Amino acid sequence: MTVALSVFYPWVASACPMVPDPLMDDAIRRATREFATQTEAIVQDVTIAMIASTSDYVPTLTSETEVISVKSIKRSATVTLVATTQVKIDNQDTQTGPPTAYAVLETNPLSLRMFPTPTAVENLTAKFHVMPTSTATVVDDKFSVWYLEGVIAYAKYWLMSQAGHPWSSDSAAAFEYGRFDTKVSETVIKLNQGKAGISTHVEMRPFA
Repeated sequence: MTVALSVFYPWVASACPMVPDPLMDDAIRRATREFATQTEAIVQDVTIAMIASTSDYVPTLTSETEVISVKSIKRSATVTLVATTQVKIDNQDTQTGPPTAYAVLETNPLSLRMFPTPTAVENLTAKFHVMPTSTATVVDDKFSVWYLEGVIAYAKYWLMSQAGHPWSSDSAAAFEYGRFDTKVSETVIKLNQGKAGISTHVEMRPFA
């Protein structure tokens, strides 16, 4: 589920009065993107339909989201594809069959290259760490339920850091960033609990 950016307005406006709505939206978007990037807290499940003789795929994400990194890609409950690089795949002798590995391609939108090249129709289950796009008008409701304090702290920090406004304050901005950093650390610790055995993933460059 998603929520509108305006859901966050009351908490930010209490410390940053008179902020115009467009600037408020920008601060909240930046806050959700930063929190998601630093914590990888938002995960999206995507089905990738394999096509015979086709190795490259562009995953279809929920509207107004983009990928930060790949958490995992599975062919079944027991078969997880191994993360590798495009160079390693491209240097392999041509092979076909059920995919056992994948690489992230430096493209926008994100593309994945499978190896070996599929020979049959098959669905893969992918989990992506995602964040809102830089123009999103709605965000995952987890930001307003589980991660509200972190998002609000960063939004306040961003606004208070801008000089020459009634809400500007270097000292208050530093305090709010400290609160944001604490919430990020707490979230990462919670998310990492019980993660033993989860496969590694390939970090990708976020697209603004």
